[in-house]
Amino acid sequence: MIRLEDAIKLLESYGIYGAKKGDSGTFEIPKKEFVLEKYEVLSEKRYLIPLPMKALYIQFLPCLFGFEPWCWVRKYKEPVIDFITNAIAVDDVHVYLLSGRITGKIITEFFNKSEEGETWEENVKTGEVRNREKVKGSADLSGNFFEEIILREIQEKLAEIRNVIKKTQPDAKIQIESEFEKKGYLEMIKSILDLLLTGRIYVDDKIKVRIAYSWLGEGRTIEREIKVEAYLPVENVYWHLW
Repeated sequence: MIRLEDAIKLLESYGIYGAKKGDSGTFEIPKKEFVLEKYEVLSEKRYLIPLPMKALYIQFLPCLFGFEPWCWVRKYKEPVIDFITNAIAVDDVHVYLLSGRITGKIITEFFNKSEEGETWEENVKTGEVRNREKVKGSADLSGNFFEEIILREIQEKLAEIRNVIKKTQPDAKIQIESEFEKKGYLEMIKSILDLLLTGRIYVDDKIKVRIAYSWLGEGRTIEREIKVEAYLPVENVYWHLW
């Protein structure tokens, strides 16, 4: 718990006077933009989850001239799976001065950079190709992540969050809101608040993400550990004297 007189003095240091217990208000902060300083994939693992194989009927007929129907075989090119994910903003921050508590939202962006797989028919005699097309849904990604946000300037952890990534098609970006809570003494609350009120915080963003997709009836998973250095814009910061 933080003493009322200390909390009032803290508000006065930010130019807010006359606040009483139970009051609330808004801090005025400058509007700033997201800046990415560094994005690094520290590790990656890929897993296959094969499904039971169906019996295949293979017809061994010679392809003599190339015009026989059995000269045409179906071929596939695997999808190219890639993605980017990182926090891009902090929003709706509430500072509860007497209880020494900060809550808010971290906004994480997931960008599916993948390319869908392809399929076509190819003549084993002539090499001719026909009916080439994308395999729809082959690069749709979904999954979950764990994220840790550390304030670089004071080496203090601001947030630990877990959330899910809904199915996302290639070339699409989605934004995921996650709630966080931080507790501490007056000095810690003040040091964090000082950074938030600049309108932008410089963070180490550590992410563990697990992504799943399927290809030709086979489940596939990618796990990545990612480290990001970035300036996150901060919007909508409120104070409460309780």
